[in-house]
Amino acid sequence: MAERKGTRPEQGTHEQSAPRPPVRSLLVTVAFLSLALVFVTGVNYRTAVRVAEETLRNQGVSISLELAAEARSHAERDAAALQALIADQHRREVAFLAIMDRDGSVLAHSNPRLVGTQVADPVFRTVAQTGQLAGQLVTLGTGEEVYELTVPFHVPPSGMGQLDPRQPRFRVLRLALHTAPARQIVHHALIQVALVGVMVVALLGLSVWQIRTLRRHFQLQTEAARQERLAALGGMAAVLAHEIRNPLGAIKGLAQFLGEKQAGDPSQLEMTQTIAQEATRLERLVNDLLTYARPRPPDRQPTSLPGVLAEVLRLVLPAAEAAGVVCRLDVPEETPLIAADPEQLKQLFGNLALNAFQAMQTGGKVTFAVRPTDGKGSQRRPVEVAIDDTGAGIPEADLPRVFEPFYTTRTKGTGLGLAICKQIADAHGGAIRVARTGPEGTTILVTLPVEGPAHG
Repeated sequence: MAERKGTRPEQGTHEQSAPRPPVRSLLVTVAFLSLALVFVTGVNYRTAVRVAEETLRNQGVSISLELAAEARSHAERDAAALQALIADQHRREVAFLAIMDRDGSVLAHSNPRLVGTQVADPVFRTVAQTGQLAGQLVTLGTGEEVYELTVPFHVPPSGMGQLDPRQPRFRVLRLALHTAPARQIVHHALIQVALVGVMVVALLGLSVWQIRTLRRHFQLQTEAARQERLAALGGMAAVLAHEIRNPLGAIKGLAQFLGEKQAGDPSQLEMTQTIAQEATRLERLVNDLLTYARPRPPDRQPTSLPGVLAEVLRLVLPAAEAAGVVCRLDVPEETPLIAADPEQLKQLFGNLALNAFQAMQTGGKVTFAVRPTDGKGSQRRPVEVAIDDTGAGIPEADLPRVFEPFYTTRTKGTGLGLAICKQIADAHGGAIRVARTGPEGTTILVTLPVEGPAHG
C-alpha cells in the first residue's frame, strides 16, 4: 500500500519524468513579440502626432511669410489697406487671420467685427517681447480645435505719424489653421494602433490555445506511455503471481504442518511460524498483484453500506488493537442502499483502514462516517464515506501520486493498496480523493452511487 510515513524510495523506483512542453520559451517569445509590436506602434503613433503638428506649423509659417511679404511690399498701406488684404484671402485651410500692432490692437481681421479690439493673451505678449513665433493647438468658441500660429514681422516705415520715420513698424500676424489634415494623419495612426492591438490580442489568444493544446498533447503522451508501462508491468505481474501462488500455498501448508509436528520444540516452532507468516504476506502480495492486473468486474447488487463497514471493522479489529488504534463508525439512522459489490467494498475499506493504522504508529483514532452528498433529490444522490484518522498526514509532494500503482514511500510497500482502492471506486462509478491532510491527520472521501430507497 502507498504509505504516509517511512523512508523514501530510491530515485530509480519512480517513473522517469516525461519531457515538459516548451511552454516557458513559447510564452517568452510571444511576450517579446507582443511588446515589440506595441512599442513600434507607440513610436509610430507619437511620430504621426509630431508629423501632423509639424505639417500644420510648416503650413502656417509658409502662409504667414507670404502675407508678411505682401504687407511689406506695400509700406504705404494703412489699417484699411491691411483689412482689404486680409479680406482677399480665401484659403480653405485658414480658420481666421489677424494683424496686430505691438500693443495688441487688432489692425485687420478676417472677422471685421473684431477690428480694433485688444489682444493681451500670454502667447501674444511673449511673441511681442521676444520676437519669436509661437504655435499651439487651441479651441475656438465654436468648439473647433485649430492650430494657432503667432508670427512677428516688420513693415517698412511710412513716415506718417511716427516719432522716428526711419524705424520699421512692428506687426504681429495671427493665423489659425483647420486641423482636419493633421487629424487625418493621426486618425490613420490610430487605425494602425487598433489593428496592432487586434493582432496582439489574436496572437495572445492563439498562443494560449497553442500552449493548452501543447500541454494536453504532452499530457496524453505521458499518460499513454504510463498506461503502456503499467499494462506491460501488470501483465508480467499477473503471470508471475499466478506461477508463484501455487508454490506459496504449498510452502505455507508445509510450514503449518511442521509447526504442528514441532510444537514441543520452541525454536523449531518459531521458525515454522515465521515461514508461514512470510508465506502469508507473500500470498497477500500476490493476490494484490492479481487483483490489480486482472480486475474482476463488480457484481453489483443492492448493498447495505453500514453492514459492509461493520464487517470491515470487525475484520481489522485485531490489527487495530495491535496498533493501539480505536475505530469508530458514524452512520445516520437512515442510509440508502448502494449499487455495489460487497466483497470489493470490503477490500476497498479494509485497505483504507490498514493504511490509516500504518500512519498511526503510536496509536490514534479512525472514524468511518457515512453521509449523503450535496445534490438534487434525496434518494438518488451519491453517498459519501469519510475515513478520518489522526495520523501523521501525507507529505504534500506525494499527494498527486498516492493513488498511482506501484508508488510507495515504504521500503517494504508494494504501492498497490490505494491503487486498488481507486480501481474499485472507479469500477463502481464512484470516486476517491484526499480531502484533508496535515499533522492533525488525513481524511479520505469515497463517493459511491445509490440504488433504492433509504433503509434503517
